[in-house]
Amino acid sequence: MKRRTFIQQLAATGMILPVTLGFPRLRAFAQAPPGSEFMKLAEVNSDVITVIIRLAGGNDGLNTVVPYTNAEYYKLRTDGSLFIKDTEALKLKGNSTMGLHPSLAGLQTLYDEEKVSIIQNVGYPNQNFSHFRSTDIWLSGTDADVFDNSGWYAKFLEELYPDYPDVLPSDPFAIELGTFLSSTLIGKKNNMGIAIGNLNYVPEQPDDQGVPKTHVGTEEAYVREVIKQTNIFTTRIIEAGSKQTKNMVTYPTNNPLSSGLSGIARIIAGGLKTQMYIVNVGGYDTHSNQLTQQATLHKQFAEAVLAFQRDLEAFGLDKRVCMMTISEFGRRAISNGSGTDHGSAAPLFVIGSGVNGGFIGSNPNLNALQGPGNIPMEHDFRQVYASLLGQWYGAGEQQYVPSALPRSFQQLPIFKKLSTSVSEEATQNVSLGMHYPSPADEMTTIPIGGILSGTEGMLGIYTPEGRLIAEYRLLPGLESVEIDTKSLPSGMYLYTLSYGDKELTQTLIVQH
Repeated sequence: MKRRTFIQQLAATGMILPVTLGFPRLRAFAQAPPGSEFMKLAEVNSDVITVIIRLAGGNDGLNTVVPYTNAEYYKLRTDGSLFIKDTEALKLKGNSTMGLHPSLAGLQTLYDEEKVSIIQNVGYPNQNFSHFRSTDIWLSGTDADVFDNSGWYAKFLEELYPDYPDVLPSDPFAIELGTFLSSTLIGKKNNMGIAIGNLNYVPEQPDDQGVPKTHVGTEEAYVREVIKQTNIFTTRIIEAGSKQTKNMVTYPTNNPLSSGLSGIARIIAGGLKTQMYIVNVGGYDTHSNQLTQQATLHKQFAEAVLAFQRDLEAFGLDKRVCMMTISEFGRRAISNGSGTDHGSAAPLFVIGSGVNGGFIGSNPNLNALQGPGNIPMEHDFRQVYASLLGQWYGAGEQQYVPSALPRSFQQLPIFKKLSTSVSEEATQNVSLGMHYPSPADEMTTIPIGGILSGTEGMLGIYTPEGRLIAEYRLLPGLESVEIDTKSLPSGMYLYTLSYGDKELTQTLIVQH
């Protein structure tokens, strides 16, 4: 029996491995030595995080970002009245022709705060209308006529970290919520992320009891090895989750996306350095009952995203984290009576405090539909990927072309200029993290990203008015500082790191 077959049959029995890694065999893993090429690469732009929210099934773009002043939209969707009334569409600041689905009120709030970038008419040439094939294209970053089982982000990581997995980072590169890893995080040689079914799950190490010396025993030993490997990373995830057990805001209940995003917020606040999270949301294949089904999905999406953004803001993490939606295709502009069939281009959202809010691109051209009602593509989805890698992560084209993307793609003005540029970050190599636990009670830990070297630093604790309360000398080599907060009254304070010509500030929250 092949290992793949064995694990599939194991899963069929309900015995699902909580975390999945893709190493071919157990290796003698080592942490990266100081000064290695691996660590030099890992230090570049290590402070930003992306959460991809995959709307699986093909989200209908016209009823998401609604052209409520376009008579052609209502004409095309007369059958079944499959449209959003102009009086119901949520109006957007600065735009008099496009609105949001009425269930996206949370997204409207963030848009009006200039924290939502809407990229119009996103697709790719020679659109494939199969769920499976189009998903493969989006997740691999390839052209429609190229078959590649590896993912665009995994290929980017393989190019960036050639020592992996012989040398492991302290934290996983990427985490996907679920019981399996999608191809986004599967590289040509290794899996570059882990899949976790539940961020509240705390796995136990498999015992070392003997296994029978049979073929089945060999496979059982392999599974034990995989579990042991996964715990190298799950230990860090558990550690981060244990440091931050509470969210700063209340998330909507009975909302699967909220459950996932709230867990992600906690482990980020707990100090996990993972830079990519993927959350999959199903149900967007709306051939029928679209008005009801999409309204429910959109409400869950918008409420969860708003809560997550507010949580990040309360933690002081919002400038480090962005969200991005993807879906394998849009839907046709023409109604089929109670739903819409597979189509081509659709809008895509990038959300967060670090984005340029507003629209990128033109309104959908409903007078030049292609084939059986497809909206013409304006932006290739790989332009969005290139913008994410280039602007958010600070990667040069040589780091993702032709590894992650097959060629150069024109970037879109999605992201603001980061408060600290990539070159400064790489040179100064020091960042100031969010304290944990937050809120603090008696003690809290402040992480120092990178390693102080060559000179002393100073950490000051201040009132909001700027009065210095306490000051700490930071010797070279220090990576974190423990602060006694039991004598501080409940409230908000600031802590500032001064190091060379660099000064960084974060918010300290105390609650007894």
